[in-house]
Amino acid sequence: MIRFLNDKTVSAIRYGQGTIVKLAPEIEKALITEGAAENYPLISRPIEILSNSAVPASCTLTNVDEVLASYTVAAGTLGVNSILQIEPLWVFSDSASDKILKIRIGGTTVYTATQTTSTKAAPLFVLANRNSLTSQIKPYEGAYMTSASITPETYAIDFSRNQTVEITSRGSGRGDSLVLEYYRILHFIRD
Repeated sequence: MIRFLNDKTVSAIRYGQGTIVKLAPEIEKALITEGAAENYPLISRPIEILSNSAVPASCTLTNVDEVLASYTVAAGTLGVNSILQIEPLWVFSDSASDKILKIRIGGTTVYTATQTTSTKAAPLFVLANRNSLTSQIKPYEGAYMTSASITPETYAIDFSRNQTVEITSRGSGRGDSLVLEYYRILHFIRD
């Protein structure tokens, strides 16, 4: 794969400066040699944004789980080795009242944290299919780590069927606030 450094006609086709294209290897080599193009690395495993939002969603603090964001991963979206990454950002009052934050997939709670005297939580949640649409491992406990004494959690969520991702919150403190300020759900595409 190459990127043209200036406008160039190749085999009666005009390519503009900056155009990225894959041509026969011998043509690419000749264009690079003459200085008309440069080698451009191919991204063979793209990342797909399944859902995202930076529109604040507030929890009403009724002491029940409230869905603040929801997305359905359609059957067939994930491959047997795909990775799902979820990045929520909750912002809340610094108080002694419990603020319970969760991520559920297909009704299974895959992340939960109780916050009190802090003002935000932004976990990095990763779920990797293990050569199967029905077997996953969660490598991180909310944050990247180099070593730990906790065994990674495993799941049996069936991604051959539609599965709904829910980002929820529960709070009970009067006068508190609990807001999902942002979230992003990424799919690292694999076979």
